Amino acid sequence: MQFHIRSIAAVALTLASASAVVAAPITPTFSSFGTLAGATFGGSGIPNDAVAITSFGTTAAAPTLVLGLTAHQRYQAAPVTNDGAGTFTARAGVSLDAPSPADPYATWNFGFYVSGSTAASYYFSLVYDFDPAGSTEQAVHGRTLAPGVAGTSQGSWNLGMDFLDTTQAGITQPSFPSFDPNAAGEYTFALIAYSSTATALVEVARSAIRVNVSAVPEPASVALVGVALLGMGLARRRRVG
Repeated sequence: MQFHIRSIAAVALTLASASAVVAAPITPTFSSFGTLAGATFGGSGIPNDAVAITSFGTTAAAPTLVLGLTAHQRYQAAPVTNDGAGTFTARAGVSLDAPSPADPYATWNFGFYVSGSTAASYYFSLVYDFDPAGSTEQAVHGRTLAPGVAGTSQGSWNLGMDFLDTTQAGITQPSFPSFDPNAAGEYTFALIAYSSTATALVEVARSAIRVNVSAVPEPASVALVGVALLGMGLARRRRVG
């Protein structure tokens, strides 16, 4: 089941009271980092062994809500690596797989997962970053908001997807730059669970990650490095001889 975006116009809740006032950068946040058994992120072949997992509810051993967030390569792009502590490293560039490059996607995706016996009791926001500058505040991230559903909701999205840079579910998005898949920098993401009162949403749990995107070396730079290494090798041979 995918994480559907639905209108909440009939519900007397305000996202502003829940997340738009968070004037602080997103930092990696989770209960554990590693394999999330059963998670496919809505596709086949998507790895589930490097996931920022947040367990919430009755006990750590038997949580009633599980949130998962990860980053992974898109199809045959360069692999996405991680430091085991919620920070991922990906390569800048445009994906060569459809609908990209005609509709430019990044070479990497972010995957999300929601499950648990109480998932239908919460609202969920997926918060995403278009700005490659470091320490971007959560208040100026893009975001979705949807009521939870019974069972498991999961998916894998790309910042190049057109629907992410428009108004979501009746929420006025902040002003953010258009996503550039070639831009190196830092991108942060959060999957947030909210309980509701009569007038507001109250955060109860979150999973958050950071994706550092590095530039692809220019061919000339790669050639210069190769020449330098060759020169070092020849000099070493002369000294040994």
